Amino acid sequence: MISGKHGKTIATWLYAFGFFFLSNTGPAQAQQENLRIATFGQGGPMEKNAAAYLTEHYKNLGVQIEFVNLPGNRALQESNSGRLDGELMRKAGLSMEYPNLLQISVPLASTNTVAFALDKNIDVDKGWDSLRKHTFSYEMGTKLIEQNTLGFSTGHAEQNIKAAFRQMLHRRVELIIIDEQAGLQLVREMGLEGTVHMLKPAISTTQLYHYVHKKHAALANKLEILLLKNY
Repeated sequence: MISGKHGKTIATWLYAFGFFFLSNTGPAQAQQENLRIATFGQGGPMEKNAAAYLTEHYKNLGVQIEFVNLPGNRALQESNSGRLDGELMRKAGLSMEYPNLLQISVPLASTNTVAFALDKNIDVDKGWDSLRKHTFSYEMGTKLIEQNTLGFSTGHAEQNIKAAFRQMLHRRVELIIIDEQAGLQLVREMGLEGTVHMLKPAISTTQLYHYVHKKHAALANKLEILLLKNY
């Protein structure tokens, strides 16, 4: 214990030094907030563009973000639990099923969900209802597809979308349902040009939104305001 005249002097100096240290390090630490955001799938051009766009806007708020790629359903479980801080982008309305996730109201992208097939003459003019007549596969955890084909006996989810394409090549399913850009990228990567065809029209066109865990509600409000200014 410090006592006496010199003790008071030392104590005063330590108090002043401590105040100076805290006042100069606190704000810097606050400006270095890091978020870990979930993604899933192959990470096509649409996802890369959205990730770059969000990274820049979070940076303007003094926040760094890291993207963590996981299977679709696990990604949602991790972000809803708060172990991760949000979702890169998903369909609107997921907060009803995952109440800890806050939807940022500004869409980041618009996606065409399409069908790929060996037979280019398959008719998909009726959108989602077209899939009731054809066997199809898609990537597990793709909520847009899961919810729009709920109860369809012809659908099957695969953990790996490349495995789904291989299923089609072996004629175990007729169609692969996937985002247009991601599907075209996979066809190129797998060397399937001329063998696998993208059917038209698109099954659906859907806007996608960023989600943030509710523990970051204040940050989510700031981000939404910033995105609205640039929308």
